[in-house]
Amino acid sequence: MPTPRPLIPLISDTESRPTPAMRTAIANAEVGDEQRGEDPTVNRLQSRVAELLGKEAALWFPGGTMCNFVAIKVHTRPADAVLADWMAHVIRAESAGVAFSSAVHVEPIVTERGIFGVDDLRAALRRLRTTPSPYAPMPRVICVEQTHNFGGGAVWTCAPPASNPQARTTTY
Repeated sequence: MPTPRPLIPLISDTESRPTPAMRTAIANAEVGDEQRGEDPTVNRLQSRVAELLGKEAALWFPGGTMCNFVAIKVHTRPADAVLADWMAHVIRAESAGVAFSSAVHVEPIVTERGIFGVDDLRAALRRLRTTPSPYAPMPRVICVEQTHNFGGGAVWTCAPPASNPQARTTTY
């Protein structure tokens, strides 16, 4: 049996530590005013990520919370609903701050280890519909997260659900 590789903690800048080579690269990096689009290192990073993902452009954010806030703001309107695993960052770690910053309703999907299926999603959507019209929030965003921080999250598989073995799924 092969020897398992040691775990490399990459959960945050408080856990992972830069190597001497990384520190040298950071110290020697070209810098400029990122807000004016004048930081060549950030510009190269954004271009590279856009290229890798086949997108027109990409944006660099200093942290995941900011990414989540901007993504929810861009994809919703006030009074919309965001659905997420009950232990997802937008609910648990960020104290549902998107509810305040984007004026959205955050509807938890109760899961085991962060993985939910069609039936779990349907149950959450049914809960949203219990609000009388015209006040019922419009479901606009579903957050899918691969976290291990809370409740022992797990990696989603690409297997179709047992309830529908013919279904084609792409879950990550």
